[in-house]
Amino acid sequence: MLNYRLVATLLLLCAVVFPLATQWAVDPAGGWFRPFAVWSLLVYASYIVQRNKQFDDS
Repeated sequence: MLNYRLVATLLLLCAVVFPLATQWAVDPAGGWFRPFAVWSLLVYASYIVQRNKQFDDS
């Protein structure tokens, strides 16, 4: 079963993080790894939220 609250939260975070990540990516003085670090944290947070879920496959 799809968790709409999680999907909505991820979409909202993506809407906030994506402009920052693109701005950081084109900044010549910035570190190239910053957008990847932000996206990695986002993926890890999603994993933490979903790891204790019980799925009913019947």
